[in-house]
Amino acid sequence: MTASTSTALVIARRIGIVLLFVVILLRPGVGRTEVPTQLADLDVIVVVDRTRSMAALDHDTKLPRITGAKADLVALAEALPGARFGMLAFGTDARVVLPLTSDSAAFGAAVETLDLEKPKDGIGSRADRPVPELTDLLERSAEQAPQRRRVVVYVGDGEDTTSEGDDETYADVTDLVAGGVVLGYGTQQGAPMPADDDLTGDLGFVQDPETGDTAQSRADLDNLQQVADELDVPFEHRTRPGGVDDIAASFKASYSDGAGGHERPAQHDLTWLVGIALLGLLLVELHAGWRAVWATRHVLAPARPSRKGALR
Repeated sequence: MTASTSTALVIARRIGIVLLFVVILLRPGVGRTEVPTQLADLDVIVVVDRTRSMAALDHDTKLPRITGAKADLVALAEALPGARFGMLAFGTDARVVLPLTSDSAAFGAAVETLDLEKPKDGIGSRADRPVPELTDLLERSAEQAPQRRRVVVYVGDGEDTTSEGDDETYADVTDLVAGGVVLGYGTQQGAPMPADDDLTGDLGFVQDPETGDTAQSRADLDNLQQVADELDVPFEHRTRPGGVDDIAASFKASYSDGAGGHERPAQHDLTWLVGIALLGLLLVELHAGWRAVWATRHVLAPARPSRKGALR
C-alpha cells in the first residue's frame, strides 16, 4: 500500500467517525410501530391575560408577572401528562391561540411565544372579556368529546382599567366545567411595567398619560376571587414558584394506558446499528494509533551496543 493510499484511508476513516457521530445525534429509524401512551380524561382550557399589566415587576420579588405565569403553566402541563391543553388569550380582544391538543410540545411553544400587548396597544383591561369565547370553546369541546372532563385555568392579575364593553359572568359556563383554578399574579401594592418587549426595563417604564409619572399596576385580588366564585373553583395567589403539583392533583385526572386504539406511531430506532459501525471505526483508529506509538518508541529507542564491541 502506497503512502498516499494509506493517508487517504486514514482521512476517510476519520471523516466516517465524525459523520457517524452526527447520525447518532439524529436518532435514525425506519418504519413505524404502535407504542402505548398515557392518556388523561381532562381538557384543560387556559385563559390567560396578555394585557400590559402582566409585565409589572412584582412576582417573586421583582420578576414580571407573566414570567411567573409561564413557569406555572409549563409545570402544570408536566404534572398532567396525557391531558389535552388549549389556550385562550385576552387583552384588547379575546382569541384562541391554541386549540385543544394532546401535543405537549405545541402547548409549551404557545406558552413560550405568548406576547403581551404593547403599552399603547390596549384599550383597557377587563377580567370578564373572554367569557363569550370561553363559552364557545367549552361548548365545542363538550360536543366533540362529551366523555371528557373540562377544567378552566384562569391566569391574570384581575386589574380592570375600563368599563367599556358588556358585563359578562363566568357563572354562565359553570355547567360546562368540572373544576379548575384561578391563578392570580401581582401585589396590591403594585409595581412599574417595563416598556420594552423583553421586559428588562432598558427602555424605561410605562408612563401614566395623566400625570406623566411612572405607572403602577396593582393586582385586584378581590376581582380574581370573584372570578373564582363565579367559576366555583379555588383561587390561588401565586407569589413564588412551587406548589403546581398540588394544583394539578386537585383536578383528579383519570388515566388509561393507551389501549383501545389510543396509540401513537413511533419509528424503529436504528441508533444501535450506527453505534456498532462507529465502534468498529474507533477500534481501528485506536489500533492504528497504538501501532504508531509503538513504532515511534522503537525508532527513538537508543541503539544497544553490539556484543563484539563490548568484549574489546
